[in-house]
Amino acid sequence: MLAIVSAYDLKYIELEDAIERISKTLETIQKLQKWNGHLYNWYNTQTLEPLNPRYVSTVDNGNFIGYLYTVKQFLTNTEKNLKVSVPNTSGYIENINQMIQIIDSIIQSTDFSVLYNPKKRLFSIGFNIEENKLTNSYYDLLASEARQASLVAIAKKDIPSKHWNSLSRTITSLKKYKGLVSWSGTAFEYLMPNINIPRYKGSLLDESCKFAIMNQIEYSQKLGIPWGISEAAFNLKDLHSNYQYKAFGIPWLGLKRGLADEMVSATYGSVLAITDMPTAVLKNLKELEKQGMYDKYGFYESIDYTPERLTKGQKSIPVKTYMAHHQALILLSINNLFNNQIFQKRFMKNPEIEAVSILLQERMPETFI
Repeated sequence: MLAIVSAYDLKYIELEDAIERISKTLETIQKLQKWNGHLYNWYNTQTLEPLNPRYVSTVDNGNFIGYLYTVKQFLTNTEKNLKVSVPNTSGYIENINQMIQIIDSIIQSTDFSVLYNPKKRLFSIGFNIEENKLTNSYYDLLASEARQASLVAIAKKDIPSKHWNSLSRTITSLKKYKGLVSWSGTAFEYLMPNINIPRYKGSLLDESCKFAIMNQIEYSQKLGIPWGISEAAFNLKDLHSNYQYKAFGIPWLGLKRGLADEMVSATYGSVLAITDMPTAVLKNLKELEKQGMYDKYGFYESIDYTPERLTKGQKSIPVKTYMAHHQALILLSINNLFNNQIFQKRFMKNPEIEAVSILLQERMPETFI
């Protein structure tokens, strides 16, 4: 839905088309089976039946609800603009009003408390329906792709705000700069939540994101490869010829072991930083293009430099697939660049989100161990 909004913001499609596409998407979402309001990870796109194993992901549902708040503000603003326009738009306004009500209903009925462990004060990574239990792994770091889920759940009052303080704030340093560590040291963990969530200058999260970008460039220069190291598909296929997928990150930023063993750069990984460093990102994209990463539908998913996965004489191999999610993140990041962080502004226009913005303003500690 945010890709549709971006297409409208960037003038690829007309408003009428955008509204119709969002309306049809919401129509389909309403038909999908859910668990405590949450979408399952996988559905059959023809029958809309959930695919086994049925699983509910905390991070994906957190992002989904966060993005719905942003879509809601786009529609609310559109409705206001139509009300003051000259042509007869009453039917249009009525349709938009219904869509806003549907979004409100989805937001309210999605219960994050069922994914939360009150004793640990942390979110599980998800709920396994087949086993009827929470997965025994938890999002325990502030520098995580799950921080939008945390923020949204607190804003909805599904969980207590003390959860935010239970997220680890382990800090590391490089060249007199410092920032939070993450689990995998990926661009995704630091930068993906910024599509929606504003960064307050000088805050712990803002400084950590800048620190992560600096480390991305530093590490990639050491390896002699383009930057944008993140979770991505890589040059290994299963029996059905599907590329395999996992997290690649900066070894000294991530707690996970083995991060230095492989070398993969993802296109979207650097584009997520485009509002911070547009010139550096453009230069990086030109380098990726030189290395055969650009074709008919835009930039490929990633490029693999890991020697074990290359044939003799090869220095790298493009992973020739397009992941809808990552292509959308590229489009959303470009929209934020050209339209001055428009998604963050829409997200914060929701009163319940604005009410928890204080959590995002935590300062970087002067000293650390």
